[in-house]
Amino acid sequence: MLSTNLYNNIDLARKREQQIDTLKVFNENVTEISFDKEYTVEFPTKAGNLSLFIYLGLKFPFEKPTMKIYPRITHKWVDTTGEIVLAPGLTNYTIHSDLGRVVQIIRREFELDQSLTLANGDNDDGFSGNIAIGSVKNAITSLSNDVELFSLTKLTSAELLRLNNNVDCLDEFISELPSIEASNKNIENTITKIMDLANSNMSKEEPIHNLRKEISKQLETIENYQKSYAGLSTKYVKLSEKYSPQSISDNLKKAALKCDEESERLAEQFLNGDIDCDKFLQVYVKSRTVSYTRKAKEERLNYQLKQLKEAGF
Repeated sequence: MLSTNLYNNIDLARKREQQIDTLKVFNENVTEISFDKEYTVEFPTKAGNLSLFIYLGLKFPFEKPTMKIYPRITHKWVDTTGEIVLAPGLTNYTIHSDLGRVVQIIRREFELDQSLTLANGDNDDGFSGNIAIGSVKNAITSLSNDVELFSLTKLTSAELLRLNNNVDCLDEFISELPSIEASNKNIENTITKIMDLANSNMSKEEPIHNLRKEISKQLETIENYQKSYAGLSTKYVKLSEKYSPQSISDNLKKAALKCDEESERLAEQFLNGDIDCDKFLQVYVKSRTVSYTRKAKEERLNYQLKQLKEAGF
C-alpha cells in the first residue's frame, strides 16, 4: 500500500499537471522553457510584443506561481523588477484557482490597455526585438539548471552542428535524455499494465460466457414457473369459488330440489301403477331421506354463515 507521503506527492503532481494543461488551453503562444517548472506566454500589446514568464515553485499549486513580464512595463500590477504583484487573480491564488484563466486575465489586461508603455530606462538595456537581453540571460541561466540543457553545454560546436544537420543523431541524443528515458520507461510500464489487464479480461471471457448461459437457463426456468403459477392461480380461483360456503349452500339447495322432483315423479309412477309397492317404498324413502338431509345441511350452513357475518367475519 502506498505511504501517505507518496500518495500526497502523486496527488500534487496530478494537480500540477492539470493546472499546466489549463495554461495551454486558455492561452496561445505558450512555450515550455523548463518542464513542469517554467513557461512563457508571448502576446502583442500597445507597447509592443511582451513575454510573460511563469515560474512554478515546488509546492505549486498549493502556493501561487511567480510571474514576470519582459520587457518591463509601467502598470499598476507590475513592480519595478517586472514582477506582477497586484493582479487580483494572482494575489488571491489558491489550490482551487485556474492557472490558465489567471494568465488569460493578466494577458487581456495588458492587451487592452491603450496607455501601456515600457518602463523608463529599459531601452538602454539592449533589447533584441521586444525582449531585453538581461531577461534572456536570466532565462538562459534558469534553463541551464535543467539536466537536458546542461548536457548540451558540454558538447563541442562540431557535435552541436552534427546534431543540427543529422536527424538520426538528434533522435539518438534525445532518446538518451533522462526525461525521455523516464517517459519511455513509463510508457513501457503502462503498455505492460494494459497488456496484463487485457489478458486478465480475456481470461474472464469464458467464465462470463458460462455465467450468461446459466443465467439464460435460470430465466427460462423462471418463465416456466411463472406460467405454471398463472395456471395454478386460475385453477385456485375457480376451486375457491366452487367450494366457497355460499356456493356449497346453493348447491345443497339445488340438490334438495332435484331430490324432491325425483320423489314426486316416483309418486306419480306409483299412482299410475307403473311400479310395484315394494320398489316404490325403497326408492321413494331413499330419495326423501337424501332431500331432507341436504335441506338440513343447507339450513345449518346458512345459520353458521349468518353467525359469522354478525360476528364480523
